This record gives sequence, structure tokens and C-alpha cells, in this order.
Amino acid sequence: MKTFARFAVLGVLFAGIAATSAAEAKLKRMTIGSNRQGSVFFLLASGFAKTLQQNLNIKVTAQPHAGSSVYIALMDNGEITLGLNNSMDSAAAVRGKPPFRAKATNLRAIARVWIIPYGYIVKANSNIHSIADLRGKRVVTNIKTVVALKALNYSLLSGGGLSPKDVIGIDSGGVVKNVDMIIEGRVVAAPAAMGMPVVRKAHAAVGLRFLPIGSGTSDATLAKDAPGSRTYTQKVHKRYPFITKTTTIAAFDAYLNAGKQVTDEDAYAITKVLHTQWKKLQKAYGPLRGVKQSEIAPATNPHLYHPGAVKYYKEVGVWTAANEKQQAKVAAELM
Repeated sequence: MKTFARFAVLGVLFAGIAATSAAEAKLKRMTIGSNRQGSVFFLLASGFAKTLQQNLNIKVTAQPHAGSSVYIALMDNGEITLGLNNSMDSAAAVRGKPPFRAKATNLRAIARVWIIPYGYIVKANSNIHSIADLRGKRVVTNIKTVVALKALNYSLLSGGGLSPKDVIGIDSGGVVKNVDMIIEGRVVAAPAAMGMPVVRKAHAAVGLRFLPIGSGTSDATLAKDAPGSRTYTQKVHKRYPFITKTTTIAAFDAYLNAGKQVTDEDAYAITKVLHTQWKKLQKAYGPLRGVKQSEIAPATNPHLYHPGAVKYYKEVGVWTAANEKQQAKVAAELM
């Protein structure tokens, strides 16, 4: 009886979401929140805006912000339409966990769009070759605009045998600024995403190198310390000239999320455009190439998929039993 009651409540939850969305008017314009110009999030948001505008015949614009943690609240209250958010921020936001003071009850996933390899970088000519070598050095540990990354940074330090007290922890105003701080010599190491254009540009100018994770870092430790993250191994590839040998770092996912404004009809239309245009988008935007067309709705979502997106994924055979199980699991956690 308890099991039956639980699923009955879940049914009411989903029905309520659908009923609320169906009562809203179809959008006439959209805004997509992203990180600052120069970031991968802004690059992708601009690409999605262009594609959605062309295919839906409505005005769509990319709107840069100081960081992805900042605009989740704007999506939740309906000030912006869509946004690119990392999986750790998404998970914390819908549960009302720090740094979010209240649950983002309207945040829904449309699609996973980018797998983000992430780790500490140093100048290529640095004598720092491991996380352990950072002891006593000036290191970025806290990114004010993407607060969820602090737990991941601390976990990476811990895996190298260091505590936050073992380094001189420095705050930064954004992931893009981290790279500038390395170039300018204000810190010896800072975390960054491997696919960021600014990383390639900086590497061409001064030379950069990613530090491998320490022996104490594993999928299990990352999942515990920073839910939504995992280990990731990158082989030598011309796309990543700063990787000169097989290197294992961390990774997490980026989702295109919908906010309060997005109805079931809108979410269905947005999802259809992204899915059908995915291969064209991949040709134009390199970071998308790590996610196959069939992998944009993984059953590892830390927050609920939008009912309109679910409807489309079911129609094209992307939605699986694993998706259904994870969706119910997340819904139960959010009650």
C-alpha cells in the first residue's frame, strides 16, 4: 500500500506540472542564460539561440551573466526562459541546497548538451606536475559565480593529499577569469574546463597544462564530495593541444534547462529542434561533439526533465525504462 501511495503521489505531482504548463500561453520570444562572453556556455547559448530562432520563427537571444549560479533564480521566477547549468548546480538548486536558499521548483531539464572535462591547470613551463605539488602555493579554490565548483575543487585537492588549508586559497570571479589569473601570475594553478575557447587561446599564447587527478580521487569520492561529477580520461587529440599524454581529470555535465515560462508545448518544440538539428549543431560547435544524438537525455539527471521534453523523447524512442526509473526517483527526492 505504501508503494502504491507513493506512486499515486508522484502521479499527482507530474499531472500538476503538466496542468500548470498547459494553462500558459505559447512563448513569443526566448532568452537563454549563459556565463560571460568568451565562455563555452555563451558560445553554446548563442548557437542554440540561432538554431531555435531559425526553426521556431521567434526571437531568441543569448543573455550573458556573471555565472550560471546567478541566473537559476531568474529562470525559476520566469525572468529568463532557458539557461545552461552544470549538473551540480542543477541538483543543488532544485533541492534548495547551498548556495541556493530556496528550492528552484520550476527548473526542468530539456537536454544534456555538453560533457565538461574539468581540472586544475598550470603554465606548461611550471615545475608543478601533480596536485600534491600545489602545497603552499596560491591556488584558486572558490569560484564565486559557480559556487557548486568549490566542492569539486576541494575534492580534487583532497585526492592529491591536500586540505584547503595546505594551499593559499584564492577566490575568483569566474572560470574565464581563472585563466587570466594563471597568465598574469596571480596564482600558480586554477581550475578550468578543457573545452573553453579561452583555454586554447591562452595555451597558444603562454602554454598550459592540466594536472592529473591524485591517487585518492575516484568516481566514488567525487560522487560523494560533488554529486554530479566523475573521473574522465582524455587521450592526446589535436583538439586539445595542452594534453600531451593520456591524462585523467574530472568531469560533469551541462544541461539546457527550462524555467517557469516554458509550457509543455514550448518544451516539446524546443526539444524537437535540438534533437533533429543536433548533428548540424555538432558540426558548428565543437563542445557538443562529445554527446551523441541518442545521449542528450541520459538517465543520470539530477533534476526532473520537463514533461514536454519527456513526451518528445518517448515519441522518438530516446526515453527508456532507466529514464522512467530515474525520473520517479528524483521526483520522490524533491517531495
